[in-house]
Amino acid sequence: MKWHSRLLTLVATGLALHAQVDVDLVLSRESFLPGEPIEVTTRFANFTGRPLTLGTEPGWLQFTLERGEGRVVTKQSDPPESGEFTLKQSTRGKLKWNLTPLFNLEDTGAYRVFASIRLPDGELRTTTSVPFEIIAGVPLHEPRELGVKLPDGSIERRKFVLQQVNFLKKLQLYLRITDPTESRTLSITPLGTTVSFDRPQWAVDGDTHFHVLHRASGKTYLYHVFQGDGTLLTRQLWEGETRPQLEILNESGEIGVKGGQRRVSSSDFPPPPEATNSVSLKEPAPSGTASSTSESNKNDTPPPPQ
Repeated sequence: MKWHSRLLTLVATGLALHAQVDVDLVLSRESFLPGEPIEVTTRFANFTGRPLTLGTEPGWLQFTLERGEGRVVTKQSDPPESGEFTLKQSTRGKLKWNLTPLFNLEDTGAYRVFASIRLPDGELRTTTSVPFEIIAGVPLHEPRELGVKLPDGSIERRKFVLQQVNFLKKLQLYLRITDPTESRTLSITPLGTTVSFDRPQWAVDGDTHFHVLHRASGKTYLYHVFQGDGTLLTRQLWEGETRPQLEILNESGEIGVKGGQRRVSSSDFPPPPEATNSVSLKEPAPSGTASSTSESNKNDTPPPPQ
């Protein structure tokens, strides 16, 4: 009889914790290009009446992806460990992960993602699935294959392609770098909004830097320069009544923008010196790394990127 009462108490405690911990997933968008970071936010709400500590055990949170017909997508690695964190009573928190390095997501089509979370009492929770799709986008030119020098001095062939995608009723331009077969995306970078009536210009200089100049809207143009591995070197904003052009600037073959006017912007990279509009191509942009962070304040859903 005592054993039976104790079992009922344990079951009741588990059900109470299950009911008083809310968990769900939110994606930043509904559509993504192959290789693009797919950021998923796991949101928690603690209404147990006491502090709730999560992340104490390895593998406490796992993601599962399925294709449209319920086929499980091959997992390439487990999500990074979040570390231990505690939510006070009646507080919310969230953790963010990038799904792209965790799964094989090169194929276009419909997907859905859900998470399995193990609570401190051993209860396994599975979130409601969230749908998204991988889309191909529209290539704006034949892929340009280049030999890229790697840090170890070897040369690797890579393809560069500009792709146009309609996200949230806005045309967006992306630079995608792939292997020679185009079966593996090595780097993908959003270049900003674009227009359908003016195709971007691109050029490759003697250092295998990839230059792109495109009309963002009206009389506004964006100029980017990338290393062969996709590292951003330059981002500038230009304006002009007549279209600026990518041209060779000097006898050494340096490529730059001619025509129009440079407009200093907070989005410039590198940030321009205070007293001049000159831009150096020598310092690459810092590369981002995937990470997980927790918050114990409001759990507001971030707006989708524009």
